[in-house]
Amino acid sequence: MRPDNLSLSTPPSFSPLVVRFGAFGDMLLLIPMLKVLRRRYGQPCELISSGRWTAPLMQRVPACGPVRLLTSRRAPYWFNSSQLKWVAALRKRPAGPVYIYEPDEKSHFLLRLGGVSPEWICSLRDLPREPEESIQHHALRLARETPAALKDIEAFPADPAYAPDARPTLNESDRRDCEDWVRARGLDSTPLVLLQPGNKKTMRRGRRTRPSNIDYWPEQRWARVIEGVRQHMPAAHVLICGSPEERALADDIVSQVNGPLGGFSIATDDLPIPRLLTLQARAHSMISVNTGPAHGAATMGCPLVVLFNRHKHRATDLYAPQSTTAPVKIILPDSLDPEANL
Repeated sequence: MRPDNLSLSTPPSFSPLVVRFGAFGDMLLLIPMLKVLRRRYGQPCELISSGRWTAPLMQRVPACGPVRLLTSRRAPYWFNSSQLKWVAALRKRPAGPVYIYEPDEKSHFLLRLGGVSPEWICSLRDLPREPEESIQHHALRLARETPAALKDIEAFPADPAYAPDARPTLNESDRRDCEDWVRARGLDSTPLVLLQPGNKKTMRRGRRTRPSNIDYWPEQRWARVIEGVRQHMPAAHVLICGSPEERALADDIVSQVNGPLGGFSIATDDLPIPRLLTLQARAHSMISVNTGPAHGAATMGCPLVVLFNRHKHRATDLYAPQSTTAPVKIILPDSLDPEANL
């Protein structure tokens, strides 16, 4: 049923509300969905998410407007101030389309508390994944759904031919920051090969070699990769990327590199999200485990090799099809034995 305050002759524009609590790579794959919704409804999306890096990323996506972060969506409602504040904001928000790209009930629970009517909601749980459908294409398919409240209005068609890429829009300040950083390291005219050996699983408590660390690749093998790059590209410089928490892993890799020093360095303390994306846009290539920065490289057109240690069945699900201007090579395991390494 169409709400009485909507006019068929002069339909309003909306700022769609999108709910997605994803890791860095998940949010990159969400960007095409935001672009589709911006085009459909005439205004940038509001985003409910988590993670301190989300805002810097989405500030570079014109299709995304205000970002609100929940410190925890799993915490009990009455004991989490971010959930309480969001529900209070929802109660003041005008009615409009809501898109939930989350499979659990908590998002629906909070929206109900905020007074959001189900007729405005398009949800992942009502739109199952199709066989072999990628995460990105699934999100795009959800963006082309229309809330029941707008079914009678023809002004919000979903163009199935419009499939935007996931690339954020870097600004001049981002490019200048990256150039200054590269120049300060004496690498402004040097081909850069990026290595991303760790991810959040690697940095959890416990031994890196524990069976649950399914993306682990031994430090000595990463050291051999550095040696191989130096041998085949003597003019290049290898940058070991990651978060500050991954510094110990990078140090352990460097300690096992044979041969003379030089031609590689550690950058784990120096790569906020905007600088990482800008660096990927100019780098020669990247070699990575399955992690968010690898999605960043694919998105920014950086030639990419991804190591899938024990996830052969998930490679297509996560990385293909991914719009990019450069090749993406996925190296799959020879064995699905959980004890096997590449």
